[in-house]
Amino acid sequence: MAKRLKSGHILRLPLWHGWGFAYAKYVNVVGLQGNDLYPDLLKIFDYRSPTDEPLQLNKLGDYLTQPVLLAGRLPTMRQQLWQIVGEMPLLDEDRLLPDMRVREESISNSICGFSPPRPGATLYTRNLAIRPAVETATFNAAHLEFIGAFGSGLIEIRATMAFMQQEGASIADYFDLNDPRDKYEYELIKDRPLANTLPKSLYGRARQPGDPGYVELL
Repeated sequence: MAKRLKSGHILRLPLWHGWGFAYAKYVNVVGLQGNDLYPDLLKIFDYRSPTDEPLQLNKLGDYLTQPVLLAGRLPTMRQQLWQIVGEMPLLDEDRLLPDMRVREESISNSICGFSPPRPGATLYTRNLAIRPAVETATFNAAHLEFIGAFGSGLIEIRATMAFMQQEGASIADYFDLNDPRDKYEYELIKDRPLANTLPKSLYGRARQPGDPGYVELL
């Protein structure tokens, strides 16, 4: 199998605390829809295996979490922390950049060029471009991943917690929620619905006027 990572490759990610392995589709998004900021996007499937067994691609269907941006692809692959275990065709939807929520308090307005959202509102990006950010009622974007690239370890932790949430396990039985890193990751996902519990139209997309459940911002 080719060693150089390319769009459509399936990656095997180790989960924490003996939870086996997760699987994700990799998409290089540089140049898509004018994006020149972020190269690497992952779509994590809602399937995990207890061991690093040969993968049956037909087990990969729905996604567990919203699309997430990866930082540190080269060292992750060079150190063989993740492995390429298959390949799937790129779909039209893989060539569309996802909407991502903006963590308003973490980025200077003078850099991003947006005003703080109104009470009950949040901001999200279109085409990974922070300028201009789009204001909407918080509910319409609360399921989205925050914009920013994350290292492999944080993505593994987040995926592990998501599987635990899906399977009804107590995350606190495995992770130390007094640890700042683990607490941060837990706070990110504890109230965020899993991607496979939402309509497929909301995978990587904020709710828009006309969508079921859309909340009008007054």
